Amino acid sequence: MERVRVGGSSPEYRAAPIRSRVTRFQEISPAYRAVRLGLLPTTITGLLWITRVEEVSFIPVACSFSVLAMAWAAYLSWRGSRSLTLPIFPMVASMYWIYYFPPLFWIRNRVRPPGVLYSNAALESTTLMVVVGLGALWLGTRSRLGRYLTPRMTLTLHDTQASHWHYVRALVLLGVPLSYFADSAAGALGTGARLIVVLLASLVPTVAFVLVFRRYLRRRAAPADKFLIFVFLGSRVLVGMASGWLGAGVSLALICTAAYVLERRRLPLVAVGIVLPLVLFLQPGKGHFRQAFWSSRVSSGITERMLFWVNASIDKWASALQNPKSGQWYALAEESIGRMSLLRQSATVMELTPTVVPYQHGRLYAYLAVTLIPRALWPGKPSVNEANRFFQLAYGMTEEKDLENVSISVGVLTESYINFGWLGIVIVMFALGILLDVLQCTLFSPESGQLLTALGIALIPRLLTIESQMAQYVGGLIQTIVLVLLVFSPVLYRCQRAVISAPGPTNFA
Repeated sequence: MERVRVGGSSPEYRAAPIRSRVTRFQEISPAYRAVRLGLLPTTITGLLWITRVEEVSFIPVACSFSVLAMAWAAYLSWRGSRSLTLPIFPMVASMYWIYYFPPLFWIRNRVRPPGVLYSNAALESTTLMVVVGLGALWLGTRSRLGRYLTPRMTLTLHDTQASHWHYVRALVLLGVPLSYFADSAAGALGTGARLIVVLLASLVPTVAFVLVFRRYLRRRAAPADKFLIFVFLGSRVLVGMASGWLGAGVSLALICTAAYVLERRRLPLVAVGIVLPLVLFLQPGKGHFRQAFWSSRVSSGITERMLFWVNASIDKWASALQNPKSGQWYALAEESIGRMSLLRQSATVMELTPTVVPYQHGRLYAYLAVTLIPRALWPGKPSVNEANRFFQLAYGMTEEKDLENVSISVGVLTESYINFGWLGIVIVMFALGILLDVLQCTLFSPESGQLLTALGIALIPRLLTIESQMAQYVGGLIQTIVLVLLVFSPVLYRCQRAVISAPGPTNFA
């Protein structure tokens, strides 16, 4: 390696590019790496502490820093490794931070249903649980056990076959009308066929969309592909909003972001800067929309519903602007941030388990034992929502008469504590890390092929839905993958993997 003298005024030194000097300084300076690693977590945690609405003890502050540092370190490691995979662990860790720590600082969290104060010790235990759970999850992804479960054969499609791409485009186009009629069709066919209908109407067209969208990011898209992308995105967002859900738009934003990160190896900051404020703006009007159109079952068109939602949000924010001292700003912030919070539910569990509600010793995982049996063959098959219902009743979140209309989840992490305590957190999250490693090696490795990678990207919103309990998070995953492969079977061919892929030593899965 060429030696470059740091400092001095020799012609050789003056001729060295500034960027090269900075890069070499970064490589040889542990202090620079430490500052780069700690600056972002310290800054964000400090800002949260300064803007807190109530006192927060040292342990939750330290846990907030630790979780953010884990996510940031994993992301930096992925960037430095030049890996061709998606940084799954940093994405999951970031979601845990979002669901637990902004609410800790910005929402008054002391009251749990039915109006009883839970202790500061419960909050501290909850934040420690997040750190322990993420540590176990990371160890599971780093155990390399997932590569032994990765199939040696991969399924892909011929990039040069025009007929194959016509088939993919047809699936994208078919997904536009299917999104309008999926709910009514699923209801008409009954619970036995509901999963199949939802997958055919939602996930299969989304996988086809990801294939076309990645082609666009590689600047190889035809004009018809650009038109399909616009129509698909627009129809899904419109239908989602007309139904009272922001989740459809948020899921598509996550999918497009994941595809962009995989292709360009950087975050689309402009897109994030547009989507995030838009979601926060629309959150306050969602309750009014659902009260108007869900309760009364009013018949109206998509345009009318969208305008009602937008106008309701405008009225809420305008009222807060006109009366800045009325406390409406806090109410709007609590309404927006509170919808993405697991802190209250988890702190309630920490307060009442096992003194009031005993450990369940795996009872809440019963659905996983029968998840592969089709409901069409077993009409009395247990519901995937049984674990949610137990949590709502046992911890006083919902009255029994409201269970059919209200669903409150507590997440995989807290559910593991409900079942086995602190040992359960370590074991369950470690096992979940192995599962993420399997998905990383199967769907996101360079040898996965276009179709499997597109399927993995389409499943990203599901992997980031950390508020789901285990039966919802994992149940049906195998059936989902099999059904997608069956639909795409006319354009598939098999090939032998050159390497059983696994994350490298510097790549956090």
